[in-house]
Amino acid sequence: MNQDGMEESAKNIEGSSGNTSLPLVLKKLLLSRDETLQVASAHCITAVLVHSPAKHAPAFIHADIPEFLFEHLSSSSEVLVWSSCNCLTLLVEEPLFFSKCHTVYGIEAVVRSLQGSLKMNNIELHKQGLLLFAEILTRQPEEIKLFTSSAMCRDAGRALQEAVSSPVLEVAAEALKATSAFLRKDHQSTPPVQYGELRALLEAMLNRCAEFSQTLLSRRPLGHASSRDSEKAILQRGKFLLSTLEGFRSACRLAIEFQSEPSAQENPFTAPSAKKEDTLEAFSEFLLSACDSLCIPMVMRHLEQTTHPALMEVFLSILHNLFVIVPHMKEKFSKKLASSSFIRLTLELKARFCSDLSHSALNQVCSNFLYYMCLNLLSAPEKTGPPSKEELSAVSELLQHGLPQISSRSPESLAFLSDRQYMEGAARQRQYCILLLFYLAYIHEDRFVSEAELFEAVQSFLLSLQDQGERPPLVVFKASIYLLAICQDKDNTLREQLHCSLISIS
Repeated sequence: MNQDGMEESAKNIEGSSGNTSLPLVLKKLLLSRDETLQVASAHCITAVLVHSPAKHAPAFIHADIPEFLFEHLSSSSEVLVWSSCNCLTLLVEEPLFFSKCHTVYGIEAVVRSLQGSLKMNNIELHKQGLLLFAEILTRQPEEIKLFTSSAMCRDAGRALQEAVSSPVLEVAAEALKATSAFLRKDHQSTPPVQYGELRALLEAMLNRCAEFSQTLLSRRPLGHASSRDSEKAILQRGKFLLSTLEGFRSACRLAIEFQSEPSAQENPFTAPSAKKEDTLEAFSEFLLSACDSLCIPMVMRHLEQTTHPALMEVFLSILHNLFVIVPHMKEKFSKKLASSSFIRLTLELKARFCSDLSHSALNQVCSNFLYYMCLNLLSAPEKTGPPSKEELSAVSELLQHGLPQISSRSPESLAFLSDRQYMEGAARQRQYCILLLFYLAYIHEDRFVSEAELFEAVQSFLLSLQDQGERPPLVVFKASIYLLAICQDKDNTLREQLHCSLISIS
C-alpha cells in the first residue's frame, strides 16, 4: 500500500462509526503467517497513528497490538522488523503504553533485535531500532523497573557499545542518545551495578568521538570554495561532541546518585582477592581520568574553531560534578584546571554570552563551577596556610552572591575594580569576587591582564576601602597584598609605588 493510500485509509477510518473494530482487524493481520499481510498491518497502524495518535493509540494498546509487534522484532524479515520498530516508536508516545507494562515484557525483544540488526548492513534498520530503544529508555517511568535482571541490563549496554562504535556517523549519533538515556539510576540499579560494563560503554563512546574529531581535522578543506564544507563539518562535529558530553554527564549524575546507595558501592559477588575494579570508587576515578585525557582535549580543540553555549554548559557542569564525584581529588583537579586557564575561559564565556541576561542557564553553570573551583583552591593554597573556617565561610557567601553578577570582560573588570566612587554592598561584593578571581588566576600562572594595569586597579580598590572606612574579609585583603607584591616583582617600575598601597586596616 502506498503512502497516499494509507493516508486516505486513515481518514476513512477516523470518519467511520465502526472504528472500534479496527484494532482487532489489524491484530488478526499481524497474527497471520503471511509476511506481506503482517507488514501491511504495521503500515496501516503507523498511518493511523501519524494521522491522529492521541485518538487511536489507546485502542491499539488495549488490543495488545504492542505485544505482537514486539514478537515480530525477532523476525528474519528486515522489512517486518523495521515496520514493527517504526510502529512501536509511535505507540510509546502514549503514556498508557507504559502503564500496561508492555516495555517490561518487550525490552528483551528490543535488545535481541538490536543485537541482531547491528550484524546486518541495513543502516535504516540500525537507526530505527536505536530510535525505538532511546524512546523507551527515555519515557519509561522511574517507578516501573525496565531491566528486571542484571544480565539483560548487561546485554543492553553491550548492544549500545557496539552501536556507538559504528563507522556510520548517523548510527553512532542515534546510539549516543540512547546511551544518555540508558545511564539512568533506575535502569542501572538492579544489583549488582556493573561498573566494568559501564566503563567499557563510556570508553567506546569517547573513543568514537575522538576518532570522529581527528578524522575531520585531517580532512580540512583548502581554498575559499571549501569554506562552506568546513563550516558544515565543524557544526557536525559540534553536535556529535555535544551528544557525547551529554552521555558523559549522565554517567557523572549516575555516580553522584549512587554515592548515597550502600548496595551500589561495589559488586558483592566479587571475590575478596580480585582487583576492586567493579566498584563505585574505581568508576568515579575512571570518570575523572577520562574527562582529563579525552573530554577536555576534545572540547579545547573544538573551541579553537567555534564556541557553542549549549556545549559549554554541559561541559562545565561535568567539571562541576567531578568535584563531587571524586572529593579526595578536588583540590588537585582544581589546581590543574586553574593552571590551564579555566578561570579565564569561564569568565570569557560569561562576558560573551551572559552580559545581556541571555543564556541564564550557562551563567548559572559557569558561576557554580567557578564557586566550587575557587573554594577548592582557597582551601588548599600553594604558599600560605589554609584560611580558617570562619574566613572560608565568609568567602563562600560573597562568591555565591557575587559570581552570578560578573559578566564583564577583563578591561571592564579592571575598570570596575579601580572605581573610587562610593560602593554599595552588592557592588563591593562583586569587586571582592573579581579580585579573588584575579588572585587565583595569577597564583596559578594564568596572567591574562598586565601587571601594571592590575597593580593600579588593586591600588585604587584599597584606597576606596580606606576612603569608605571598610574592612574587607581577611582573605580578600591577603589576596590584594599578594597581587601588589607579585605585580611589582614582575615590573620593576612599580616598586616605588608599592609603599603607597600598604594600607593598615584596623
